[in-house]
Amino acid sequence: MKRFTAFTILIVFLLAGCGEQDVKEKEPAHVLTTGKLGLWINPRNADMKYYDEALEHAKEARIQVAHLYAQWGLIEKSSGEYDWKIPDYILGKFKKNGFEAVAVIPIIFTSKLDVMPEDMTFKSFSDPAFVERFVQFTETFMERYKDTVKYLVIGNEIDIYLYQHPDQASDFGVLVEAVANANDVPVGTEVAIHSVVQNTCESLAQKALAGDIVFYTFYPMGGNFSFGGDPQKVDEYFAAMFDLAGDRKIGVVETSWSSSQSLESSEDMQAAYVREVFRILKENKSRIEFLLWITLHDSTPEECRKAAEFFVTGVADEILDDIETMARFSDFMCFIGLRRTDGTPKPAWYQWMEEVEAYYSS
Repeated sequence: MKRFTAFTILIVFLLAGCGEQDVKEKEPAHVLTTGKLGLWINPRNADMKYYDEALEHAKEARIQVAHLYAQWGLIEKSSGEYDWKIPDYILGKFKKNGFEAVAVIPIIFTSKLDVMPEDMTFKSFSDPAFVERFVQFTETFMERYKDTVKYLVIGNEIDIYLYQHPDQASDFGVLVEAVANANDVPVGTEVAIHSVVQNTCESLAQKALAGDIVFYTFYPMGGNFSFGGDPQKVDEYFAAMFDLAGDRKIGVVETSWSSSQSLESSEDMQAAYVREVFRILKENKSRIEFLLWITLHDSTPEECRKAAEFFVTGVADEILDDIETMARFSDFMCFIGLRRTDGTPKPAWYQWMEEVEAYYSS
């Protein structure tokens, strides 16, 4: 199961004609040039009517960077046909509240290829027609959102997919480099460092790295999604991030600690990890461009079940019938927020607020 230990929660926003993109940008309260704090901002109860409330909590947490998925095939339906409704709404909210955005285009979505335009046939990541079309999409995207999107991440936890398709690693690096050459914002790809270390596939990941910054996700768990380890013993993973990045800076797009008791953890252990994250960030501020905590709120059981099924279906379908494994996978995704599903704060939230005050005062 090591190769399936990374994930990203898939949130589908059901919005109707919102024009948030046309707003005046607000200056963020705290502007850093390195060591920026960020958050995946999700509403309580997975209900978008509470999204503005979630944005207020994010400002209270004094973050500077917020996360957005921009799925190619959901935005560009076919050549020249775009649906900007969701990114317009979310990025409009970010702009209104003074947040910078890190946009992840998950052309590799952890364990599989993501949705592509209907008229696009995938042959290889280095296929000239594919590269040209994808680069054109990123340029169109950045032209529309250049005031808000400050980082562009190509692929989501790509090592999980490339572990199964190692012959595609170098070609993927070609694609990322083409995007980096075409855009003015920092561009890179994203690997799950816990998976890379546990699977000893550093050389494979290295083949795919390209661009300006190396982006990471990091969930310090053991086998079978266990968070029963010591939250204070994670330095080796950050050392691995720096080693793999070489001279480039790193950006931590996702990190968290599950508070689920069924995964041998607790809310107090999660709070201890928050404390550790700030310690590491302070000690390595010049090398870490930003660090985002995922998520603001815990997720609902239905969200987590669907996300777990998404990442397994078509990749390891036999796991779908493994009730215990799927339950642990779902629990992993359900309890990583700073606040509970109903909006009440967890110890991790109070720890974050204490640490962030000291961080900006140092």
